[in-house]
Amino acid sequence: MLRRAALLMAGALLGVGVIAQPADFPNRPLRLVVPYPPGGSADLVGRMVAEKMSQSLKQSVVVDNKGGASGAIGSDFVSRAAPDGYTLLVAISDTHAINPAVMPQLPYDPQKDFVPVALMATQPMVLAVGRNMPARSLSEFVAIAKQKPRNITYASNGKGGLQHLAMELFSLSAGIETLHVPYKGAAPALSDVIGGQVDALFISLQGAGGNIGSGNLRPLAMASDKRLGVAPEVPTFAESGFAQFTVTQWYGLMAPKGTPAPLVDLLNRHARAALASPDVADKLKSVGTEPAAGSPEQFRVFLAGEIKQWAGVAKSVGVRLE
Repeated sequence: MLRRAALLMAGALLGVGVIAQPADFPNRPLRLVVPYPPGGSADLVGRMVAEKMSQSLKQSVVVDNKGGASGAIGSDFVSRAAPDGYTLLVAISDTHAINPAVMPQLPYDPQKDFVPVALMATQPMVLAVGRNMPARSLSEFVAIAKQKPRNITYASNGKGGLQHLAMELFSLSAGIETLHVPYKGAAPALSDVIGGQVDALFISLQGAGGNIGSGNLRPLAMASDKRLGVAPEVPTFAESGFAQFTVTQWYGLMAPKGTPAPLVDLLNRHARAALASPDVADKLKSVGTEPAAGSPEQFRVFLAGEIKQWAGVAKSVGVRLE
């Protein structure tokens, strides 16, 4: 008993150092649901964290890809799971901030049906243009757009997604009008911007791949609060005259509503330990993604702000997906 009390106290003091565990949890494998197909950013983050948590929990954390309906199918599955800590979700900005703003029939409530565990990573978006677009800076892009309203076209991976609403948010901020060209997926959208059929798009560095470094895409500004180490030449929107303009694809760990607080805290500590490991942090940063593990309460506050922002954008531009 004395030894267990000492371990509990050490875990409380050291946070991600010594990790104390309630009772015998876990005594069977955990399931981490990624609400998208394998191979995407959410899958990458989920698998890296799952591997590290498997090691620290001394129990398998199995990734289960349940794609469909812009992440709603997998998210709904987890919202209905037993609140025992054994079923978790990789939530992203689309599933928990944008879907609620554009899908009136969404089968889950992002705040009422889930318990935030940890914000795992953020991936800022960059506004990029193709080689045929004359703008060399964000100010030139805005000037061209103001001279010829709705003449600049921008691509997205579909109506009502982050790429779509990011440009709508910027257009509102800049007082410009642009023309949306939705695609069925990020790959064809990117291809047509590179090919010159469409002028611009918001995209992550990971999504852009090597196209920025090769010159196929010209980055105008990064929607983050600071420049990224992997792309130090790309200025932020704030540096370009748009203070506090940030747009990120984020990845968070969620549990079903009713999950006991001691389990949430334990899972938070293990997730933070996973993200603090040098190999995970370095790999994330190499693709333009920043580890961002904090407390469950910090994630809750962050989520509330994201929901409010995208609800406002969707309402302003009248985006609804039936």
